[in-house]
Amino acid sequence: MKLSRLTSAALLIVFITVYAAAELPAAQVLFTPELILSEEYSDNIFLTHENEVDDFITSAGVNLRTQIVGRTAGLELNYMPTFNSFADHSDLDYWRHAARVSAWNDFSRYTRFEASDDYLETENPLDETAPVVVGGPVEGPVVDPDFYRRGRNRYRTNVAQARLIHQFGANDRVYVGVLHSLLKEIDTTPGVPVDDYTNLQPLLGLSYWFTQRWGLEMEGYYSDRNYVRTIDGQNNDREEYNGSLRLLHSLSRTLSAFVEYRHTELHYEEESGANRDFKIFYPSAGIRYQFQKTAHILIGAGYYIQDVEDQDRNKGWVANSEIYKRWAFRSSFIDLIGASGYEIQDTGTADLGLAIYYDARVVVGHNFTSRLFADAQIRYRYNQYPDEVPEREDHILLAGAGLRYKVLQWLQFGLTYNYRDFNSDILTDEYTENSVIFSITMSPAAPYRWN
Repeated sequence: MKLSRLTSAALLIVFITVYAAAELPAAQVLFTPELILSEEYSDNIFLTHENEVDDFITSAGVNLRTQIVGRTAGLELNYMPTFNSFADHSDLDYWRHAARVSAWNDFSRYTRFEASDDYLETENPLDETAPVVVGGPVEGPVVDPDFYRRGRNRYRTNVAQARLIHQFGANDRVYVGVLHSLLKEIDTTPGVPVDDYTNLQPLLGLSYWFTQRWGLEMEGYYSDRNYVRTIDGQNNDREEYNGSLRLLHSLSRTLSAFVEYRHTELHYEEESGANRDFKIFYPSAGIRYQFQKTAHILIGAGYYIQDVEDQDRNKGWVANSEIYKRWAFRSSFIDLIGASGYEIQDTGTADLGLAIYYDARVVVGHNFTSRLFADAQIRYRYNQYPDEVPEREDHILLAGAGLRYKVLQWLQFGLTYNYRDFNSDILTDEYTENSVIFSITMSPAAPYRWN
């Protein structure tokens, strides 16, 4: 990151902080600094199918969190610079930068504005930003891991979103917004094309119950994705149109049945080779059970038809599902998270077209004492790519477990084990990685406060 960019970012953060403090009546400012030291061992740092290379990675960084909270508005800034040093591959030493800005303002009881921006600069192929807290003040998009990235080349990615939400009934609301994302390769190899891109995506949604028993939900977005080919000049720019309409019938206070139609169109600026325009028609039906505002399960099934220009149609049955549920007990919790459906896989290093996916995750946590906490999780994802020739299937398995022990109010030790397995029809893309991380975190027992 160039000095000018760091300076501009710092000035912007200072301006936002000062402005927010002045605008938020009776605002409270909270500041929490953390010092984080860690030692990681990985048995496959490049995520290769064979000839795996192992190494120890020593990391030292800080996490600076500032919150400005008022009665109807708030602002949160997180910045975490970390230096990573490799024991046997010093040429891979690098600075990792992760930042998140989120803001919200309740203009009235029924109208709300919220915005978030997640930034990540790293060389870890499976790096990601911290997950958003469900039910928090802002639930914007985050930087997810790219399961198709290999090696240790540095890259920069950013995703930002702003939405204006208006509620006009007990279960009725409308929103408009815009999302912007980008990918920029920092370390490039001469002669190898790089698909840097920027994406601008206006979006809107409506939920409206026109009787006590009948309602509808509509969502849609337009995506304008612009690529930069650094070598062969091929134009991969594309536009995507995506919209869905769901008709619901309430069977009880928490249970509804639905029928839904989703339509997607992808248009390339220049059609060539594998770049073919297509349309997807996807009717489905199912049920939705609403546990509470932030917990639900939706289970349905539908039949999709992909109409590809100058090619045979892809078609088949696809489950349409979403689930998020937390079971909280006195000293434990269980999270169940899952989804299935279709998407267009073109947001990372791999451009694989239409993806049929099934994704499920289970997280378990338990407080043994007030000082000792343990958690474990497992995630499985299945991806099918009917556009690939021959058709491709990938199976991704992630598992891990961790312990955190609070030695003192300001000092915490952590030990984490992670297992990653990528199984694919493309043999050279497969890999398995085991890693162990020991960490030390130092932070004040309570945030510093100013009124």
